[in-house]
Amino acid sequence: MGVGKIILGVILVIIGIWAIIPISWSGLGLWKELWLVIKGVVPIFLVFLGAILVWIEAEELKIERPKSRRRRR
Repeated sequence: MGVGKIILGVILVIIGIWAIIPISWSGLGLWKELWLVIKGVVPIFLVFLGAILVWIEAEELKIERPKSRRRRR
């Protein structure tokens, strides 16, 4: 099963490269659309990445808080 996944991965990489090469080479050329997708995805990715980092840091601060303060509550 591992060999099949590798072959499928190679095929997908080849199709992806073929899809983004210039129009004069393949007739498809999706550079403009690829750039548009990147511009749309990067801000969303940064928001989620920032939220995850804030959440992780907040959890670490809760863990580092002395246990004596937890007992007073």
